[in-house]
Amino acid sequence: MDLFVARVVDGFNNGVIYGFLALALVCVYRGTGHLNLAQGEMAMFSAFTAYAFYAAGLPVVLAILGACVVGFIAGGVVERVLIRPLGHHADYSILLVTIGLFLMLNAGAGVIWGGDPLPFPAPVPSTPDDYISFLGTRLRYQQILVFVVLVVVMVGLFLLFRFTRLGLAMRATASNPDSARLMGMRVNQINGLGWMMAAGVGALIGALVAPSTTLTTGMMFNFLIYAAAAATLGGFDSPVGAVLAGIVLGVVENLVGSYVDWVGSDLKQAVALVILLAVLMVRPTGLFGTKKVERV
Repeated sequence: MDLFVARVVDGFNNGVIYGFLALALVCVYRGTGHLNLAQGEMAMFSAFTAYAFYAAGLPVVLAILGACVVGFIAGGVVERVLIRPLGHHADYSILLVTIGLFLMLNAGAGVIWGGDPLPFPAPVPSTPDDYISFLGTRLRYQQILVFVVLVVVMVGLFLLFRFTRLGLAMRATASNPDSARLMGMRVNQINGLGWMMAAGVGALIGALVAPSTTLTTGMMFNFLIYAAAAATLGGFDSPVGAVLAGIVLGVVENLVGSYVDWVGSDLKQAVALVILLAVLMVRPTGLFGTKKVERV
């Protein structure tokens, strides 16, 4: 039983990261209706930015906050320079641009900081004795911090999208930008804000994940795959659904990989794919996504 609980907790911790990055994907989609495949690399580059601030002498908390501010601004620059000129309806072109941005950020981080793993300190105590016992397993303070920050960000985004005029405007521009523009909404500015919010959230998760993994150019790649699956499974227009789906994916794939011999660690990603396909065959909009009705 202790081993089972430990594996559930490990899967839960992974799922928190999946859900956190899925929130960034939801921010872009909820505001613009597009999928940003470079979201993981933007988070990775922001983590390196936090490392640069820390190496320059800033306390680790200020370094993380500084990276979030830089990421927030960089998201707006990316939208203004690379995305906006393509137009809102250029779905495939925008998808290709985000792939190019993925490659550029990955290569750029390697050129600037090199390919060797870099240490990044945790903002909370992280010695071997810094943990809380829970049902026979250990919860590190860093893991608790990531979960608490995730809940705060998730609730904030939920309240923003559901109960504010800005959230309503973001949903309107993503659903029908032409009608939103006729209603007097500043579609371009709202789209830019969606990218800025996503980049800020991505910067936060990148800097918080770095102490638990290693700070490398490939640190967010696998997380992005699971995050995209979580956002699709939970619903791209549902922050809460994306987080819950990420946690479910993390727990299930860890349990299946641990107890099903022929799956193991090599085929764990296939577990997420099977769950995703099974749910989408029944509910294409995801578990918590809203159905889109169009007049034809």
